[in-house]
Amino acid sequence: MNAKKIIVPFLLISSIAFADVQVESIKKEKTSKDFSYNLTVPQFKFDGQPMTDLNGAFTNEILTAVRKAEFEGAELKKTGSVAKAEAVISFKEYKNSFGVTSVVTNNYSYGGGANGETVLSSYNIDNLTGKILTFDDVFIRSAKESIEKGILQAIKNNKSGKYFENTLGVNLDNSIMFFDGDYVYFQFQQYTIGPRSSGNPAFKYNKEILKPFFKYEFNK
Repeated sequence: MNAKKIIVPFLLISSIAFADVQVESIKKEKTSKDFSYNLTVPQFKFDGQPMTDLNGAFTNEILTAVRKAEFEGAELKKTGSVAKAEAVISFKEYKNSFGVTSVVTNNYSYGGGANGETVLSSYNIDNLTGKILTFDDVFIRSAKESIEKGILQAIKNNKSGKYFENTLGVNLDNSIMFFDGDYVYFQFQQYTIGPRSSGNPAFKYNKEILKPFFKYEFNK
């Protein structure tokens, strides 16, 4: 029987490449008695021209967050709660050696109860073509299973309590992908592989380790 290959996270020193995609931002904030929001989202340009569809999606995200905070604040007030609804969106851009602009957004919302909810999203754009890259654009079909098994092995080898002890499998669909330095990162949503105290656990692979699984020709 042929053993299926797995790949385990590996660390090396990173290098930096310059981007042809420009990342700007827009911000909207407000504080009231019943709710507050502080929303900063990216706005992209490719070769100096706005990426209209992508930027429009972020504008809609701001509108949705505002409406949600206002609605949940009103609902909390109706129940007599002293809690205040909250929405916070922020983002970070990662420089890397893949010729890709990587941006990760962090969307936090609180509408009552013990804890709020954090959702991560990532956007990876080829600097030469302006193409938004997905996992399936970057990797061959067998990569997903190999990476999942490698991360599961790393979790099982970790005894720090950072991950759920009963984790039986890992699903990359519960993670985001971004590029930083010489690494590809897979960062998981809250509660999918670890408790709230662990936040959003991330695993990184050096590009030399992943090279056999790449099908995308990166424009460095």
